[in-house]
Amino acid sequence: MTVTRLTLFFALCALASGCDRKPEQRNPVQPPFNTGLAMKDLMKHVVDPAADIVWASSGTVVDQHGTTDLSPTTPEGWANIENHSAMVAETANLLMLPGRARNDPTWDRFALQLHDAAMASMRAAENHDRAGLVRTGGDIYAACTQCHKRFVLGEK
Repeated sequence: MTVTRLTLFFALCALASGCDRKPEQRNPVQPPFNTGLAMKDLMKHVVDPAADIVWASSGTVVDQHGTTDLSPTTPEGWANIENHSAMVAETANLLMLPGRARNDPTWDRFALQLHDAAMASMRAAENHDRAGLVRTGGDIYAACTQCHKRFVLGEK
């Protein structure tokens, strides 16, 4: 082998050796998270509006005018619920970021429950599943209220 071929061979070997690593193995340094938005503001401006859209689009209302189904009636309406469910799911991740997460395993458990319920809501919206949307909306509500009881109201 000539020197040029040998150099090329070693260069290709070095390049290939880095290709089998996962991205997190290549850069193990955590980026600095800016969690300066207060928890109350995160809830008010991000979590609540997204969850409210999900809740407002499922179930029925019975009043003096009769029964009204709140489910979406158009593909765009279902896509809107799907999008807002995804926002709620990703917000659960925001709650577990360093600087926001509480030093209590219950915090992460509630955040993961919120994530799972929102992902299930997203799947229900994808499938235009009215009953699934009601059920998963209830699961989102349960995750929120359990967390609020513990971390806002201080109940054990």
